[in-house]
Amino acid sequence: MATDTPRADIDRVAAGAEAVSRNTGIISDREQAALRAATVLVAGCGGGGGVVEPLARLGVLRFRLADPDVFDVSNLNRQACVQADLGRSKPAAIADRIRALTPSADVTVYPQGLTLENLDEALDGVHIVFDAIDPTMSSWVKYQLHERAARLGIPVLAGMDFGGKPTLYVFDYRRNPVPFYGRASAEAHRENRLWESMQWVGSTQVPSDFLAVQTDRRVNGGAWPQIGYCVLGLATLTARTVVDVLMNRRTRHVVTVDVHAAVMTRPAALLHRARLPVEIVRSRRALRAASRRDPLRPSAAPQPPRPLPERLASVLKGARLAPSAFNAQPWAFELLDDRTVRLAHDPRRWPTAVQDPLGWAESLGCALGSMAYLAHGEWEASTASDQPADEDGTPAFVGRFHCDRLRDDVLVRQGALGLRSTHREGLLRTPLDTATAKRIELLGAERNLALETVTGPSALARLARTEFDSAMAADPASDAQLRAWLRERARNDSDRRSFGEPRDLLGHSGATGVLARAVDSEAVPRALVRRLASATAGVRARRLRDCGAVLVLRGPRRTVADRLEAGATLMRIWLALTEAGYAAQPLGGEFGRPAAGLGPDGDNEVLAVLRTGRATTTPLHQAARCRIEDSVRWAR
Repeated sequence: MATDTPRADIDRVAAGAEAVSRNTGIISDREQAALRAATVLVAGCGGGGGVVEPLARLGVLRFRLADPDVFDVSNLNRQACVQADLGRSKPAAIADRIRALTPSADVTVYPQGLTLENLDEALDGVHIVFDAIDPTMSSWVKYQLHERAARLGIPVLAGMDFGGKPTLYVFDYRRNPVPFYGRASAEAHRENRLWESMQWVGSTQVPSDFLAVQTDRRVNGGAWPQIGYCVLGLATLTARTVVDVLMNRRTRHVVTVDVHAAVMTRPAALLHRARLPVEIVRSRRALRAASRRDPLRPSAAPQPPRPLPERLASVLKGARLAPSAFNAQPWAFELLDDRTVRLAHDPRRWPTAVQDPLGWAESLGCALGSMAYLAHGEWEASTASDQPADEDGTPAFVGRFHCDRLRDDVLVRQGALGLRSTHREGLLRTPLDTATAKRIELLGAERNLALETVTGPSALARLARTEFDSAMAADPASDAQLRAWLRERARNDSDRRSFGEPRDLLGHSGATGVLARAVDSEAVPRALVRRLASATAGVRARRLRDCGAVLVLRGPRRTVADRLEAGATLMRIWLALTEAGYAAQPLGGEFGRPAAGLGPDGDNEVLAVLRTGRATTTPLHQAARCRIEDSVRWAR
């Protein structure tokens, strides 16, 4: 006598149909049936793990997952894991993820990865393979996977992520049963000759912006950089390709999309692609040069530097990103213990041509502001901070910062510090939003400093006109000594990387920089100097007029302590603007000299002037920075 189907089975069938019901209209009934009947082997659950969830959501119910590795923190930016998965076997963690999504899924796990011994078992009954085996770890197993799949007529999809270009190689061994289509030899894989075994990738598939990175890794070694949206893009391409391969349709051998080029304007994308032949030539030259190099003679290994304490390392790296007049970076740090650092002025990094004897102090204040932005701590000013450095160049200490603990949102704050930069291009005239305006006013009030906001077309136009008149009245040769110091600083290759080009140090870039260099050039007839100076001043005045607001910070500036407070407040205001999505540029050099038309208000002198607004372009230059090791020493 027939019995009724158990209710649980009916519910499972109904739930399975409902789970993929929104596929209808894009995935046909026949394609959906092929997906449900398929068994997919994923070899390598790092990059390969990302394709599993899209396939499971598409309707695949049977998986075989192989990987000998476990998840670590560096996998979080792209792989199918969360914090709770760290330290777990990759295939086991992904299997749990599939079962949480589809309880009726059939998942087989190979936590030891694919080996020569279990390959045949793993391939038995498989419809399609996704190959994400790291060739540096299992080159011969990778080749054997393709060889045995070719013998069995099982299609293999091999994924590669080239920066922003996910690329899928389709080896349909039902139609061409030759491993890697004959583009890589068994000997290269067996002998683990990495780049020779990867010839099937082809150089023309690597985008122009990633070819230099690939060449560097081939010459110098290092981890292969990978990004989340590229891995997700690869999963998207794979999911659709699996559908067509299961339906026995012919597909392209290479399925790819350049994500970076896709979001560029058409001219930029064309240039991006046109650069590829040039980058290929450069790459081949670099590889030939590396192959001709004589092996390095063995020498005694240098003593590694004493590591920085973990808390102070984060704090000092943030201080290193602080702005400074002329990008001089005139600071030095002395570590007293694992939580305490003394901040000092390094006179060797400050131009003697600057008339203001305490001009360096605002830069140190910005470094202090960065440290306080990243960590809870106490600042103790030095009573002898107004004294000059010793005759031998020993830095003069201005105080010490004791780090109690890093702030809870330190990662977000590190992002703001890294994003902050000097924006010298045009800004939108949209005024500051109310919340940001109140926040920066409060930052000034907390430190008993006055903050004035100049906004509106009329007020900004008057300020721009005053700045133009002041620039025209100045002697073009007045900064000749300063320019000479900056050129000398930038002449040495090492210092060029640390301090930047003279045009950047003087705050000139783009059209302004070209005109300023012409004014400074001895080859230019003196009759043209004033016209060029007028054009330079006009460009700078126009940028002052074209912004959302000009912020004027006022307060006492007689002592080093005053200047430190000004620099720290400037840094906090600048970072608050950055957090809110605004760009900023200090006026009057970088800062230290007030802009024209902004004189003292009683005892409140101008401490800093910031031009700010919404940016529509990326800053042309990123100011170079000295290595943190060049600014830090341990106390004796």
